[in-house]
Amino acid sequence: MKTKMLILFLSYGLLAFGQYASTNRQKSAVLIVGQDAQDFAEGHLNDLASILKKQGIIVWKYYYPNARWDNIKEKAKDCSILIYTGHGVANGGFNGGFGGMYVNDFVTSEDIVHDLKFNNHPLIIYFNACGSHGSSAGDPKDIGIDEASKRITDTSLPFFKAGAGGYFATSNNGMELIKDFLNGMPLQTCFKVQSAGNGQEVWKYKPILSDNALNRKFIGISGHSTEYGKGKYYGTAFVGPMQFTFESIDQIAK
Repeated sequence: MKTKMLILFLSYGLLAFGQYASTNRQKSAVLIVGQDAQDFAEGHLNDLASILKKQGIIVWKYYYPNARWDNIKEKAKDCSILIYTGHGVANGGFNGGFGGMYVNDFVTSEDIVHDLKFNNHPLIIYFNACGSHGSSAGDPKDIGIDEASKRITDTSLPFFKAGAGGYFATSNNGMELIKDFLNGMPLQTCFKVQSAGNGQEVWKYKPILSDNALNRKFIGISGHSTEYGKGKYYGTAFVGPMQFTFESIDQIAK
């Protein structure tokens, strides 16, 4: 009889704890402004921080010259959203490709994979970082969709290897995308809405077939024509599962 009562007590206790945990879930966001970011970068991320906070999301800010990787990586492990604005790194990725970040110092793709193990499948967002959305400063009229795809997948790959749930990059501000995503819209739909809102045409939308962490995830790339139709600017991109949503991210406050 005592044994049965103990089992019932433990079962009830676990159930009560589960109910408590489920009602006390807390999501967080890591916002990063790297070296030599554009003048409006801090204001832009502060505006995004206000949107996130209204949703009850804890925001951690790391703005240069206080964007130290050792501090960032500790909060990033448990984050739900990670936003970076700053330089794209043309040789910071695997095998000399695009990837990484330029914070107080260079953070390479190898650093990301080595130092991070995401616990909550966060959304990674890059703003105004060369190569992260396809095009880069100093490009010829049209780098071609294959090169744009490579730059985007190179930049996103280390995050997916570390356990990210989705990736988005744009040369625009992405304010409406953040709102749509927080309101439950799937990332791939957010990408289409963002592209249309900026007058960009979707030039690629297909599954990725590879032998790495990107396999069977979708990639979308959009942009606009330049030089009277002779060139193309690849300005917005996403990588992720078809139905990646805000509800896909699950974090219990640490």
